[in-house]
Amino acid sequence: MSGAAPRTENERPAPPRRRDYDRRKKRSRAPIKKIGKPFWRQPLLLGGLVLLLGTGGAGGWWAWHEGWLVEARNRLDQVGHAIVGAVTPFKLVDVTVEGREYVERSAILEALNVKAGDSLLGIDLQASRQRLEAIDWVASATVERRLPDTLYVTMVERRAVAIWQNGDEYTLIDRDGRTVRASRMPPGADKLLLLGGPGAPEHVGELLLLLAYEPEVARQLRAAVWVGQRRWNLVLNNGVEIWLPEEDAIAALQQLAKLDQRHRLLSREFGVVDLRLPDKLYLRKRTGDGPSGPA
Repeated sequence: MSGAAPRTENERPAPPRRRDYDRRKKRSRAPIKKIGKPFWRQPLLLGGLVLLLGTGGAGGWWAWHEGWLVEARNRLDQVGHAIVGAVTPFKLVDVTVEGREYVERSAILEALNVKAGDSLLGIDLQASRQRLEAIDWVASATVERRLPDTLYVTMVERRAVAIWQNGDEYTLIDRDGRTVRASRMPPGADKLLLLGGPGAPEHVGELLLLLAYEPEVARQLRAAVWVGQRRWNLVLNNGVEIWLPEEDAIAALQQLAKLDQRHRLLSREFGVVDLRLPDKLYLRKRTGDGPSGPA
């Protein structure tokens, strides 16, 4: 019979035949090689990027500095208001102002920059308020729309309490010491307290507080002079001068009021009442032209 020859005990079996996929060797991946450097490490590219950004930023700053961007924005706002005004049924018929005493109506209308027939919805209330508050005498203002046809303005005017004479110039002062610019004097300005001396407006609040303790003296007061940046001289309607001390001016004025009740010092022949020393009172007699030597 034909067939495979019998194996003896010393013969080893033949190894199994290797298949194709077993012959493939496992290959390990080689490390990835970096080609070139990142762009942030490239001096040339990085410099170009910085230059580009810098040029764009400088151009934007220049455009804003030159003002044409602001002008473009303002023109766009005007176009928007014009469009709103063309389609809205609410037209301006009346302007009502509350709180006006000194400010002229023409100045208010000029600041509002409106006219009859304008669209209520097209009025820039914020800009109108800012222009109103730029007027002399106007401390604050509000502007409201009251449909269908009214623009309502509420104003708080500054109140002058004194006129400061600085050389040949006269400036109105409010109770906070702020100078009030005015092209004309308000009604009753001749009855306001007249201030003199450098730095007087900054101390007018202290003066008003001082006078509040002695209203009788305040009623007779015509002028006050800030002397040496430290104290007040008061001038009454009858020409009597009261020289107050630098410290404890309230106590000195109260003592003077008591003496005046008993001896009528402020209505007699004395032209100057000197209270600068705490324990002494000096009086100067009047002369034909003014105070004379001490009495």
